[in-house]
Amino acid sequence: MGGVSMYQAGGCQCIKRGCQRITSHQHEQDNHPPNNAMPSPFPPTSTTPGHGIIHLTLLPPSHPTFSTLTYTYPLKLLPSTPHILLPPPNPPSTPHPTTVPLLFLLTYGGGLLSPDHISLTITLDPHTRLTLTTQGSTKIFKPSLHPAPTTRQDLHVRVGAHAALWLAPDPVQPFAGSVYAQTQVFEVERGGSVGVVDWVCEGRKARGERWACEGWRGRNEIWGVGGDGGKRMLVRDAVRLEGGDIGGRMDGMGGFGTVLMRGPLFEGLGRFFVEEFGGLPRIGGREWGGGGEVRERTEKERWRSERVEREKGDGLLWTACFVRGCTVVKFSAREVEGVKSWLASMLKEEGTIGRECGEGGLMFVR
Repeated sequence: MGGVSMYQAGGCQCIKRGCQRITSHQHEQDNHPPNNAMPSPFPPTSTTPGHGIIHLTLLPPSHPTFSTLTYTYPLKLLPSTPHILLPPPNPPSTPHPTTVPLLFLLTYGGGLLSPDHISLTITLDPHTRLTLTTQGSTKIFKPSLHPAPTTRQDLHVRVGAHAALWLAPDPVQPFAGSVYAQTQVFEVERGGSVGVVDWVCEGRKARGERWACEGWRGRNEIWGVGGDGGKRMLVRDAVRLEGGDIGGRMDGMGGFGTVLMRGPLFEGLGRFFVEEFGGLPRIGGREWGGGGEVRERTEKERWRSERVEREKGDGLLWTACFVRGCTVVKFSAREVEGVKSWLASMLKEEGTIGRECGEGGLMFVR
């Protein structure tokens, strides 16, 4: 078609000409066809670009199923092979899912172009589980307009009673000159669980970019939902990178982020992070054991010692604490690979994610 391509994504027909994207609705308004023109074979649409809905329900006796899975360009949602859960040792009195669906959150071209706006709504019915990840970093491309319009991603999640979500994407990678804002809100009913990894890296290091974006804003909120439907904020974590010379104020960090956990499914994992943080060497700390017999270290102690040495080599700093029934973990390192190595070591050693969410829940640290 002479440099023009037409395709349909998530129910939204699009025409792409160079770098310009035009929806079918806009195309029809701007180019009224003559009365004798051939009618379009595609049905009219009023969908919002970048809008997605995920609704996971449990069919009898215990089969998780997507009752709704919709998306529009530039968003794409790709289901993959689900994780098969082992039956519990004792028959539960409530429904127990047999599988954990794995869903990839994708964007065409591997990133977002200003002023793209992704808006995703997720509803997990009681006793369901979902693992949501990506296949690579989400790139925030440099805008062609000045001043740069903000590229946005908004996520709203409702986790039902005894349901669970593990959200573990690759890092956001803002290119030079980009402006990005992200909001993620999680409403968790009693007995529900949510685990979130949210992180960002310095940009295209191979091209000399070190926090060369114009601005980056992120906000995560976890709300507890009572039996009467009332909500109470448990955690609000917000980060703003803006103003001149962002890279000069990052103290050599190549990536940083947050892990948030809430609910019974991730209770052991949260406790593991806090206990491991409590066991880190402290300034002024000293072994007072004296010259007694040297005890052979356990396998867990050897793993901890090797991990701490890797943290030193990677310039990795981290902290963990409990806040209103949630676990908050903060981390940073000189390189993204240092963060991946540390997260992989911690998550695999504790074991909850691989066992309860499947190997797909660890893809972001490969």
